[in-house]
Amino acid sequence: MKKIAIVTPNTDTFTNPTMTSLFHLLKEIGVDVFLFGPLQEPEGPNNMPNVHFFQSVFKLNLFRNPAHYLNHWTSYLKIIRIIRKEKINTLLAVDPLGIIVGGRIKNLFGRKIHLSYLSFEIFFKNELEGHYLSLKLKEIYYSKFIDSLLVQDEKRKELLFKENSMSVPIERIALVPVSPMKIDFPDKSDTHSILNIPEQKRLVIYSGSVGTWCGTHAIIEAFDKGYWNDDCWLVFHTRNTIHANNPFYADLIRLDADENRPFSLHPKPYDSFEELGLFLSGFDIALAFYYPNNENPYYGMNMKEIGLSSGKFSTYMMLGLPTIVTTCDVYVDLIQKYHFGALLSDIDQIGAVLSKTLFSKKNAFRLYENELNPEKKLLNYIDVLTKLQ
Repeated sequence: MKKIAIVTPNTDTFTNPTMTSLFHLLKEIGVDVFLFGPLQEPEGPNNMPNVHFFQSVFKLNLFRNPAHYLNHWTSYLKIIRIIRKEKINTLLAVDPLGIIVGGRIKNLFGRKIHLSYLSFEIFFKNELEGHYLSLKLKEIYYSKFIDSLLVQDEKRKELLFKENSMSVPIERIALVPVSPMKIDFPDKSDTHSILNIPEQKRLVIYSGSVGTWCGTHAIIEAFDKGYWNDDCWLVFHTRNTIHANNPFYADLIRLDADENRPFSLHPKPYDSFEELGLFLSGFDIALAFYYPNNENPYYGMNMKEIGLSSGKFSTYMMLGLPTIVTTCDVYVDLIQKYHFGALLSDIDQIGAVLSKTLFSKKNAFRLYENELNPEKKLLNYIDVLTKLQ
């Protein structure tokens, strides 16, 4: 296997740890990647010369919108032309729309194409209507053309099989967590000094988005209702500045301005994953909250059972950062085996969890090494692709 093609509907390919790790491992064995999808943000880095990107437009319905008709069909013709020209016989398809596109391409080439499904998001029929229901039904149809599968853990595999009424032979399934390759940070960031936090405070990090689905409301409630343990200082890090029209803006600014609250806002973009990792390495404890809701299909059961599809959780484990997480089936199993931090069923428990839990960096490292280090798992996946040529 010297060349593969990938179709994706996503714009964040180069911030997905699974995809970037896969690209690097393919580069090491001399495999060129032809990537088709929308404009990527960020663009592919210079250290991935084996990845050749072709901007493409993919829509669910081929004929419905004349404005997209030409670009849509041009994208399909581009894929077909390059597959033929480069003699590619392995096609990776990312997420529901990707497998629809991949299935259509496979139908044109027949058994000559090995179609592999990379599932990062799972949609559930009982949560869907309109466009998303149509998307799901077509995903189910094209799932019968899948030759191999990459999904994050056993629970998500079971959910995907049930929802899509599908099966794949066990030897063609790769369970690969969304997790970064191992990076060591021997020199930890001196966060107390950098952010002017009293030395006696234990440092807790929340790093991510601002919204209900990721628990911003719960964090605000923890401080406003006195649930927080004041021996711990929370740094609320976001990649972008929080805008005034955000519904949580006023409360976060208020907490940040209150000198009696052990709370700091830290809106700062980091230019690389290595810079972010160095920053995170200076903390004692992390928070990874997921609150499912019905705002859209990404936030329902897909989030409730996020499991090892959480790159945030995996990053914290790689850094040896004990983590407090909201409950899902996979985390329930892992906490019993590794004691990586704590499970939180309600925000009113946060103070007790912070004061009573014996947080162990060693246990977090052990979980990463045993379950989350993606290198061996991705090499096994590449071996599956190679054997099924």
